[in-house]
Amino acid sequence: MVNVEKLGVFLSSISSFFAQIDSTPVAIDTPYLNNNKSAVGYDYSGIIKISGPLEGCVYVSAPSNMLRELIKVMGEPDSSMTMMKDLLGEMANTISGNARTEFGTDFVIAPPKIVDGVPSISYLPKDRNSYITPFTWRGYHAVIGICIA
Repeated sequence: MVNVEKLGVFLSSISSFFAQIDSTPVAIDTPYLNNNKSAVGYDYSGIIKISGPLEGCVYVSAPSNMLRELIKVMGEPDSSMTMMKDLLGEMANTISGNARTEFGTDFVIAPPKIVDGVPSISYLPKDRNSYITPFTWRGYHAVIGICIA
């Protein structure tokens, strides 16, 4: 399991993602361990598979009302489901891309897979736990799930 200090790179990535959109700060809650028998998440999840010396996945899961608000703040007129999923993919990419600078070029990240609802347990290694980090932006709650070892 990746040590908790290394999780900081994922959390600062989510803060920088939102900082590019507006000045509303992101409140990051305390990470906690969740067994992978049931995933934690919201309406849509962007999952990034990771391989190399570190294996597993990172996902960001958000409710559609948060994604709609993000799209509105960005001044984008299209708030279709496709746009919401693209935005979530962008968020997941930003998080894992920044992590790559921390963990090095051996850290191989796949393009994000966007799914409806929480990630199914087929994405999460059953023999491990995930670090779940809840965060809040403009009163909307979302999570980052990190399951790498």
